[in-house]
Amino acid sequence: MTGGMAVACAKTGRKLMSSSIRLLEDEIYALRVKMEQSYIEEATFSSEKVIGLSRLLDMKINEYMQFRRSYAAQQS
Repeated sequence: MTGGMAVACAKTGRKLMSSSIRLLEDEIYALRVKMEQSYIEEATFSSEKVIGLSRLLDMKINEYMQFRRSYAAQQS
């Protein structure tokens, strides 16, 4: 499965999520860990490093939610 597209299961015919959503989940997890570590190092949420990671994390979460909504719409 590639390219961010859903493909149909040969057995059931139901659409399956591509590996793109798994990659997004992995990115979100890694960013969260990195942001938490940055917070520990900086000892503040207001550091530019923590804020930058938080914004990037927000963008990835929004991308993930859009992907999930589009996948759900395809299933209807």
